Amino acid sequence: MATMVEATTRGQTTATTNKPAPWYRDRTRLLAGSAIGVLILAVVGWVVWSSGNRKEEFAARSLNQARTAAEAGNLPLASSELQRLIDAYGGTDAATEAVITLNQVRMVNGQSELAAVGLREFIQKNPPAKYLAPAYGLMGTALENAKRPAEAADAFRNASKSADLEYLKARYLIDAARAFKAGGKQAEAVAAYRTVIDSFPESPSATEAKVRLAELTDGKM
Repeated sequence: MATMVEATTRGQTTATTNKPAPWYRDRTRLLAGSAIGVLILAVVGWVVWSSGNRKEEFAARSLNQARTAAEAGNLPLASSELQRLIDAYGGTDAATEAVITLNQVRMVNGQSELAAVGLREFIQKNPPAKYLAPAYGLMGTALENAKRPAEAADAFRNASKSADLEYLKARYLIDAARAFKAGGKQAEAVAAYRTVIDSFPESPSATEAKVRLAELTDGKM
């Protein structure tokens, strides 16, 4: 009887010993599973990257077509192409540039008020920093055209703050001073000209700032 029990126990032990280890304890299977996971992630990443690249290419092509139409004088076609691009390829660099280009077209078409509204909405959406200075600068011009010099001056001043090149900072301050003067804010205009002279003395705008400041102060720099 004891011999039978002992044999049975020995058989169960052998069966247990020969049972395959769970997959997560099998190093080979674990490594293979990890490799497959990495491969899947790589494939997914490539698909996303490739899709994004194609989207950028299509958007850039559409932007070039719209600009060609604008240069040819076909402003209605340019406007519709730019709006279609913005709607279809939002998030791409070309779509962001299309917003600025669309508002340039609006200004050429005599729609400065609409351009100012469109640019303000664009800025409020926090676009990449590299687009802020041109957007503020264009909005300043649109507001000047719309006979709103005080608002234009603020836009130009923000353009100066957002610009990353000294000559642009100075140029936008010259624009701001001009708008301040047109709006009857002589003190602000004087301050803007003096900032150009003091902060950007090597810029091409410094000479103009000195001339304009002398005009405003009767030669009292």
